[in-house]
Amino acid sequence: MILFILQNAYKSEKHQFTNKKEWSRELLRSHSGRRLQEMIPAGAEFKVINASDNIGTHSSSSFKADLNHMTKLINKIKPDIICACGKIAQDGCRELGFDFVSAPHPAWRQLSKKITRDIRRKLHG
Repeated sequence: MILFILQNAYKSEKHQFTNKKEWSRELLRSHSGRRLQEMIPAGAEFKVINASDNIGTHSSSSFKADLNHMTKLINKIKPDIICACGKIAQDGCRELGFDFVSAPHPAWRQLSKKITRDIRRKLHG
């Protein structure tokens, strides 16, 4: 089981999330979700959470990692591998002392197919 940790959900004109269940349903159809799928090894079981449970009002919304939230979900999911996507998720994992594979956030504009392929290889283990 691979656990991907992103930053936080946010609303947009296209996606008006009001809770994490709605965010989860729509994630893989979003730009971030499509790019995230490029990182996932074929056939791998995975889950995606956010470092913060807050939902932003626009794409630049950013919240500090909620360490209690992260700890609760990581302990519940019990992943074999954690992939922390972006600085906020990585900082949270470091503060908590969890080992993780570092990856850029899937919404990063300069994310290339080569980078997603390299991350997929690291996660394939």
